[in-house]
Amino acid sequence: MKNYITLSILFFSLQLFSQETIETKFAIPDGYEREIINEFHQWIINQPLKDDNKVFYSNGQEKINHDIWAAVFDYELGTHKYHQCADAAIYLNAMFKYENGYMNKLNYSFTNGDKTSYQDWLNGANYRLNPKNQNEVFKTFKSPREDNLNTFYTWLKKLWTWAGTLSLPYDTNEVEIFEMEPGDIFNQNGHAISVIDIIINKGNGKKKFMISQSYMIDPTMGDEQHILLNPSSGNVWYDLNDDIVFTPEWTMNPKIIRFKE
Repeated sequence: MKNYITLSILFFSLQLFSQETIETKFAIPDGYEREIINEFHQWIINQPLKDDNKVFYSNGQEKINHDIWAAVFDYELGTHKYHQCADAAIYLNAMFKYENGYMNKLNYSFTNGDKTSYQDWLNGANYRLNPKNQNEVFKTFKSPREDNLNTFYTWLKKLWTWAGTLSLPYDTNEVEIFEMEPGDIFNQNGHAISVIDIIINKGNGKKKFMISQSYMIDPTMGDEQHILLNPSSGNVWYDLNDDIVFTPEWTMNPKIIRFKE
């Protein structure tokens, strides 16, 4: 039995490490190179991607890939019903902080501006809507919770219940487009798209970036976060400039935001 368990763990580990990542899957164009800009950059380009490259909605339905994406992030909460566009951006930021021990920085806002923190959640915080005012969230404290991945996931799902594109401005600052870094977000007209990689041409200083999204087709349904193709080039790289950004399912002005430290 012990040998069986050991072999099972070994098989799972080998399977995990055999999965492709941004760093291993996508070729960097000639003349460009990747310079690691921050800790998040190093983390995100090493997150596992799904082997089957399929996107599923929270209801189990498969999304049809009409030249929309090139890869799909592989994580447990990807098909949760509240894992939608802004929630996917929050997930990347929060998961990076959790895995790297930045527990005191796990603070986010609901759409009404009220705050929630993972530390409060560990201390026993509970949240519920005021039945007489849907814009008011009551916070009470009960028994403390143990810090583990399941507890963290439960807090994230509670956060997603009342977070979205309207809550992101509370937790971010505007950034000049040419100062773009991995982790920045396009958040416009009800949709959010995350910047997940940047490369530079050292010869002329020009840059390209890669983006990902979860796309909400229904307020009660989310889908897995996928890395977008560039409709103009057919690959995953977008030129960094001050032009409008055309993605397969959305159009963004060259304006970005960044999570506060």
